[in-house]
Amino acid sequence: MPTIRDVAKMCGYSIATVSRVLNGCENVSEETRNKVLKAIKEINYRRGENIKGSSYRVVGVLVPDLKADYYGMIAEGIEESLIINSYEMFLSTYRHSLKKEKEALDEFFARKVDGIILCTTYNDDEFLEKFFEAGIPVVAVDREKSDLKIDIVSINNYSSSLETAKYLYKMGHRKVLYVEGMIEIYSARERKKAYIDFSSKKNDFEVFSLPGGFSVEEGYEAIKKYLERDGKNFTAISFPNDWTALGGIKALKQAAINCPEDVSVVGFDDATFSKYIHPSLTTVKQPTYEMGLNAAKLLIERIEGKIESKTKRRMILPTKLILRDSVKKID
Repeated sequence: MPTIRDVAKMCGYSIATVSRVLNGCENVSEETRNKVLKAIKEINYRRGENIKGSSYRVVGVLVPDLKADYYGMIAEGIEESLIINSYEMFLSTYRHSLKKEKEALDEFFARKVDGIILCTTYNDDEFLEKFFEAGIPVVAVDREKSDLKIDIVSINNYSSSLETAKYLYKMGHRKVLYVEGMIEIYSARERKKAYIDFSSKKNDFEVFSLPGGFSVEEGYEAIKKYLERDGKNFTAISFPNDWTALGGIKALKQAAINCPEDVSVVGFDDATFSKYIHPSLTTVKQPTYEMGLNAAKLLIERIEGKIESKTKRRMILPTKLILRDSVKKID
């Protein structure tokens, strides 16, 4: 029987794109949708039939969005591992909305998926209970420890952020503006805590914290409003990801503040564009693709009964501070 992989090959798109069309996602152009649907019709693809034709072998994957590199790369890693093991991916986004997350999980349950991979979800334990009761395994990416029987793949957000704080201190910076991510997400809380803890141990290291987010617009607005209210009372800015850093650098330029001559900037994630912008961005590289690969690997082991059901696993992958041109050493 034709597989989703065959559809992707015929229309020239990735499996993730084909999956978005099949799932009715909004962020697909009409031209792309039509090409995918045409390929589906031509090869007589039927959803749920794998190469063996014996079971659905579908995994539900839930991410906040696919606007930037971070979740897109995780999804690609998941997809690669699922393809190798003849599973299909049912991809859905919840746009950081608890209501939309519940709706997506209800859809997963109704479609009788074999397992679920959740990325950066929160306050949703009650939504997951029925999956455990039904024996459907769940793996989480970028999630704090849980009382639920969930395998988790993540990084050490605290130590990764602490490394950037120490680096800025080493480069002579003593007044740092810290832009928060979505503080209800544990990774954002851990990263902020690292800066606060470091400043409490270094009497000459001062941190100014302000609300932000994860989008380029939120980075831009956060810095613009801060400068209008308090002026430049810092020598460096630490952003929750590279997209917010991109927006922040734009706001600095509009205020005639140059990076890194006047203000140094540190990002997080090592997005694809980070080494190409001017100045190239110092940032923390997350192994996003590997996070997706390993999340799918852990889930497949659960689905196929290769791991003791009572065992709860937490995999922490390493990060790396990437030094580029956006940080200047000062006296």
